[in-house]
Amino acid sequence: MTKTKRVAAMMMAAAMGTSIIGVIPAAAEEERETLKLALTQSSMVTDYENNYFTKYLEDKLNINIEFYMLPADSAEARTKVNLMATSNEDLPDVMITDNFLTNEMILQLGDSGFFTPLNDYLNDPEIMPNFNAIPDDDREAILKATTQADGNIYGFAAYEPETWNLTPNRMFINRAWLDKLGLEVPTTTDELKTVLEAFRDGDPNGNGVQDEIGVYGFAGGGYGENTVDALMNAFIFWNGGLSLSDDGTEVIAPFTQDAWREGLTYLNELSSEGLLSANIFTDDGQQFKAILNQETPIVGLTTAGSLSNWPDVKNNKNFAEMEMMEPLKGPEGVQYTPYNPYTPGQEMYIIEGTDKLDLALKFADEFFNIDTGLIERFGEEGVDWTRDPKDLEGQTNAYVEAGLYDKLSMLVISTIWSDNQSQTWRNHGPRYASLEMGNTVYDYSSGNKFDVNDPTQLNAKCYELYYPKHPEYVLPTLKYTLDETELIQEQLTTLPTFVDQCMAEFITGARSLDDAGWNAYLDELETMGLSTWLETAQVAYDRTK
Repeated sequence: MTKTKRVAAMMMAAAMGTSIIGVIPAAAEEERETLKLALTQSSMVTDYENNYFTKYLEDKLNINIEFYMLPADSAEARTKVNLMATSNEDLPDVMITDNFLTNEMILQLGDSGFFTPLNDYLNDPEIMPNFNAIPDDDREAILKATTQADGNIYGFAAYEPETWNLTPNRMFINRAWLDKLGLEVPTTTDELKTVLEAFRDGDPNGNGVQDEIGVYGFAGGGYGENTVDALMNAFIFWNGGLSLSDDGTEVIAPFTQDAWREGLTYLNELSSEGLLSANIFTDDGQQFKAILNQETPIVGLTTAGSLSNWPDVKNNKNFAEMEMMEPLKGPEGVQYTPYNPYTPGQEMYIIEGTDKLDLALKFADEFFNIDTGLIERFGEEGVDWTRDPKDLEGQTNAYVEAGLYDKLSMLVISTIWSDNQSQTWRNHGPRYASLEMGNTVYDYSSGNKFDVNDPTQLNAKCYELYYPKHPEYVLPTLKYTLDETELIQEQLTTLPTFVDQCMAEFITGARSLDDAGWNAYLDELETMGLSTWLETAQVAYDRTK
């Protein structure tokens, strides 16, 4: 029964002089205001109305929540929101979108008067005490990241950085092959080439067949599987798009620089000598996993963000041969890795014109309460997670073991994140969790304490080897005005695709890297509007400063 029907039933019962056992009397129910919430539906949440987190919010804020469910598919949800904005009928008070709106859509919806500007409320400790209790540096980072090109903030942010996700292009080399051939883990691009030649010629998997793949990856992967991106960072910082000059003042196109051409030349040499597989550019995710998990291991070096690329990773014999290595150093001493600077996602919006503005602000601020944020993400305390010192005694994780933190802050003790459940909204909504909070959690849902010999516990090693390997200045997500977006709409789509295509063609030899081929490539970029993109990006970047 929906809340609306339940209230109607209670009012009818009261009028008839009867009672409904187990239901709050109608008079008490009427004391609560109702907040209409549009929420992106998760397929893994079985019930939103009879949900622990829903009940927690309703009881704590003394409200009723009436749900308007948005489609789980991002494209469908964006269409639904646009229809709501144009119809202007039967609107919710608050909307939680699970970060599916682009910055351009947020600005457009805010500029058109569909979303309420939040600047004044966010900066008022009396209106939003929980948000203003966030440490200054993190709060300023949130405000800066969510400010649109018109100077307004329209969305409440989810801020929960995790170091593991900042550097997903982790390089893994076959340590078993190195040991068999009497080789050390390479530290430079030249050393890697020597190792790959030995892998190609030395039959390190011992099957008598020259089937070893020196370098393999998945260029279409979205989470660290593009190995050529990782290798390019030994020549120039390459993050998949535009970047900044060394002094942090100028927006540049790294894919036009001499160092980029040098990186392509190195990768082309690996490809032409059979040391780097051209299948990197054609295989899909399923094929990538299949190659990584052959009965006889055949991969010498790869990159991966998720260890799930090796099924049953703790017992996977292919993964057992691999060892995480640090990013390679190039001939000019460059040693970077693709780096995803943490950008808080905008999750919640207040619909302009709601007559429940005060309640909507109170509702939004509650999500920044530390305890509420933990419940939103992990479920019920004492059932799904614990921070009881007695439970934490004797527990540790990779970060604590490495001496990066003194102790754990909490244990996860249930499997609700991977289960269908009605405990949470599956972390849909704003939230604040510091980097320390994220790094001092241990998943104890299996009942197994942290094992220092577990080869999959690589968080601390990744932090030490990869986290520092980026330039001092990294280009943030740029917020374009509506006019700027219209100006470079085509470039934002076509240029990154063209660069990826040319990168594959240069590496495999389909395009020549001689002066004629290189200059033709630069001319094509210019014809497609690279200068316009750079100039517009520079204006947007200067605005953030």
